[in-house]
Amino acid sequence: QMRARIASRIGAAFAGHDLARLVAAVLEADGYRTAVSPPGPDGGIDILAGRGLTGLDGTRLTVQVKSGDILADHPTLQQLLGAMSGNGSESGLLVAWGGATRAVRAGVAGMWFRVRIWEAADLVEAVLDCHDRLPLDIRDRLGLRRIWIC
Repeated sequence: QMRARIASRIGAAFAGHDLARLVAAVLEADGYRTAVSPPGPDGGIDILAGRGLTGLDGTRLTVQVKSGDILADHPTLQQLLGAMSGNGSESGLLVAWGGATRAVRAGVAGMWFRVRIWEAADLVEAVLDCHDRLPLDIRDRLGLRRIWIC
């Protein structure tokens, strides 16, 4: 399947902290201004994002990115919620490349207007949706080309 191959490519090209850079590029393509935390311990905040020229308009978003094959668990979600509370964010995004436990998915379902989870398939869809608006260096690392067939 093509999306599985794309996910494999993203997993290889954007391992570790580089996955946060990809997520920030996707958010920027959607109109957010972002600040990406440096590699290392981050207290549950990998990306801060906001709308508008300065990033101060509209919804404030705290993003936690988990790369690799580890499932995001309840403490991971709690860390994100704590970070959101600590910095006054209205919304949170948990990017869990390796997936999330059933309990985390159920917990997030009850917070529809506050938190979302992007697992690998969700991030692949987001990348495909905004591919043409991503920075050239990110598109080059992705190595994807759009083709039209009649």
